[in-house]
Amino acid sequence: MRPHEKRSPDSRLRLFAAAASLMILLPSASPGASSEGAGGDPACGAIQKLPAAAQAEVLAVARLLALKPAMAIDFSSKTGEMCLNTGGPVMAHFSTRPAETGEDIVYFIDAAPLVEKGLRLAEFPAIDPQQGKMQAGTWYRYEGKGTEPHHGMEMKDRTWLILAVDVK
Repeated sequence: MRPHEKRSPDSRLRLFAAAASLMILLPSASPGASSEGAGGDPACGAIQKLPAAAQAEVLAVARLLALKPAMAIDFSSKTGEMCLNTGGPVMAHFSTRPAETGEDIVYFIDAAPLVEKGLRLAEFPAIDPQQGKMQAGTWYRYEGKGTEPHHGMEMKDRTWLILAVDVK
């Protein structure tokens, strides 16, 4: 998304939640094309109301999820977020209730390769174990000890740099 484009928090949620169903309903559709068979699905209706570029973005995510559906991890009942985990050094969480948080999108970057190149991880503030305490645009560290608030559990597997984005 370009800086001059704005997306409402509700539309971003609808984009992510409907991506997989769109892949089934619109496997070869181009942005802006009408879809037969969408019926009364409110997610499809919401996506059809988006500008063409936003529709294309939803379809791009849907195509990725169709290749590897296990990347979508549902933390909504635990933390109110959906996780897009590629299994690699980066993952992103998307709030299911963006109007209620300043942590609408949370990026996780594996810090190990950066630390090997000289990054001084200790210079970043530690993430607070309570969700909702991050300041948007500030990088935080999580070193695998204690509860990581966006997963609602301890994650001993990696050290992470974490950044929250508030899209409002």
